[in-house]
Amino acid sequence: MGADQIVLLNRPPFERHFVNAANGGEVLNSPNVDVYELIGWGLDDYTYRNCATSVRQKELTKRVKRARKILEERERYMDGPALLREKTEGVRPLLTGVCHRKDLGEEYEAFNWELGVVDLRHLLAFQRRLVFSHALPGMCIPAKDDWPQLVSLALGSQRTTRHHLLCNKNTIDGMDIRLHSSNPDLQVRLSGNASHENRSPISLYGGSPFFEVAEFRGRWFLRDGYHRAYRLLQAGVHQMPAVVIHARTIEELGATDPWFFDEEQLFSDRPPRVTDFLDDNLILRYERTALRKVIHIRIEESLEPFDETEELQGEEI
Repeated sequence: MGADQIVLLNRPPFERHFVNAANGGEVLNSPNVDVYELIGWGLDDYTYRNCATSVRQKELTKRVKRARKILEERERYMDGPALLREKTEGVRPLLTGVCHRKDLGEEYEAFNWELGVVDLRHLLAFQRRLVFSHALPGMCIPAKDDWPQLVSLALGSQRTTRHHLLCNKNTIDGMDIRLHSSNPDLQVRLSGNASHENRSPISLYGGSPFFEVAEFRGRWFLRDGYHRAYRLLQAGVHQMPAVVIHARTIEELGATDPWFFDEEQLFSDRPPRVTDFLDDNLILRYERTALRKVIHIRIEESLEPFDETEELQGEEI
């Protein structure tokens, strides 16, 4: 291989393996994963790209310049609603059957939200990269008019909290616990109602399983469910039920992490779209080592004087 060549993936994307939303979006262990990265809007500082592609900077710069030129020739983005009101009313009975689910209410209690049908082709993307596991079977995509299955795909069951527990008791004043999981969204949460149900005040949360779209400042974004959207668009399915959030801030939109596109890019004349992940001219494909989520918990025990003021300031669980 020449020094100026990039190690890219030539296999058709639809023959690869994807996150399986039907079984909770579980991502199994794999030595390598495939990365599809949008490059028409410049590159962020991503260590794994440099390690994985064996690419000289000159060649990568050429690829980015070519993608930007294609982007500049595209028509300017015109704000338009992605929410399909008429289609939503057509499947209202199916949506009504799930809108009162307890997990939906708890997940979005702080948001202004509704259930509706959206057109995936009108959604913008704030996520730069999609990561696909080699270890998963292909996801079954419903027919474009199979609304019961599409609703099930959009509003599926909770994501996995499966993990490996490593415990080190050989510490002087406590215990070290590490949780290893292939689910990158695994979190430790406080359970507010634990004291009333004799449950642990700490619980594991696997992340939202719901397909989410957000409207912010007149533009419509895919908030969660990028892998499902990619597979649906590949299969020619453009309409999808979703939790539609009417975001009031960029924080509610969710585009705040440093590895996402920034606000200036998202509200530019030619912002990144979800459909751009299917355009070979606008993406770079490469493999990198699979990552795992690690949660490190340090438990310490001690005796100390009771402080009533400090006790009252704490949060009762």
